[in-house]
Amino acid sequence: MNNNITLKKAVDGVLQYKKEAGHPESYLTDLRRTYNRLLNLAEQQGEEYFSDILAEQFLLDNRSSWSGEYRHGRFLAHNRCIRFLKSYLETGQAVIKKYHEPVGAEIAEGLSNALSLYDRTEEASGLSKASLIKNRRPIRYLLEYMTSLGYQDLSDIQPGDTTKAIEYMLGKHYAPTSLVTAISGMRRFYEMFGELQPYRLEIPARMPRKHSIIDVYSQEEQDKISCRLSSPEVSRRTAAICMLSFETGLRSVDICNLRLGDVDWKHNVIHIVQSKTQKPLNLPLRSSYGNAMVDYLLEERPVCDKDYFFLSVKAPYVKLNTTWHIVKKVVSAAGVDTEGRLTGTRMFRHNAASSMLRKGIPLPVIAEGLGHQSPDSTMVYLSTDREKLSALTLPLPKEGEDA
Repeated sequence: MNNNITLKKAVDGVLQYKKEAGHPESYLTDLRRTYNRLLNLAEQQGEEYFSDILAEQFLLDNRSSWSGEYRHGRFLAHNRCIRFLKSYLETGQAVIKKYHEPVGAEIAEGLSNALSLYDRTEEASGLSKASLIKNRRPIRYLLEYMTSLGYQDLSDIQPGDTTKAIEYMLGKHYAPTSLVTAISGMRRFYEMFGELQPYRLEIPARMPRKHSIIDVYSQEEQDKISCRLSSPEVSRRTAAICMLSFETGLRSVDICNLRLGDVDWKHNVIHIVQSKTQKPLNLPLRSSYGNAMVDYLLEERPVCDKDYFFLSVKAPYVKLNTTWHIVKKVVSAAGVDTEGRLTGTRMFRHNAASSMLRKGIPLPVIAEGLGHQSPDSTMVYLSTDREKLSALTLPLPKEGEDA
């Protein structure tokens, strides 16, 4: 392991490697946030270089800063970052081998040769490394399954085997909504080899998706939240964040990334580029959350050279990484039951969409306001409006009438 590189430079190297691999900005933001915790720990310990002792201490930091309870997600994030660092210091690459090359799984030599040919073809196509890994994984699982049947070459594969292999993957490795994003690579794999082309139709064109009725707040719960946000016990920052999210449905990441220059006070518009879709979004600056944002700027926002709109309460003042805990605290304090329910700006987003729908706003307009790439994404919010669902339901035929 190369210990001539300072921890800061190694972290920067990992982040640059991941950026060049094609990972989205949202992923890099989460990774950067976790590494900032490691850098802060190293500074407290007076450590300039990475060490196993520092790694052990970092992995012990696995409890919520709010509740003090163990958070498995935090442990996994820390563990992942440590492994990326070790890989980078040893090889110059920030990879975890098991994620794209399952350990202990065997593939027959003939099938493995086909996979190697596929790899070379895909790498030459110019896809990002992240996409190559995602597309390759189901093909590897497919060939593992074929090997388990005793097959040595692609010519051994029989009708029905592909369907069974997909069923195997769904049972062991994927949810349907996860497999649907990676199955395109499997389709290209089958098109490459004449032995497999007769079985291409066994690969479904689309996977079944789960359609759940979306939970939103009742009118009584909305009134409780609104009342809480007007309470003097709620900080101006909290009120501004929650009102902005509650009324517009703006995503947490976009609230955190909001900059002072994104707010056009003269024309009463908020201009942003959405982190999830990279599409521009223009939101009207209504007086309700607009006034709350002004109150925060004038009365509470710390004076510093940072241009992010919402900053941490304590120095050093930095941009927020999430608003989940802020929203959760308000909703709980309002007396709204959160047990077993979605909480945070995502619930506020659902509620904002449902509210617009009940006011009779057309779906394309709602889709534009929420920043959906397609109006079809907004159709799920029909499930939040019982009256509209009832209107779309055909009445049962009366006795004596033809069905």
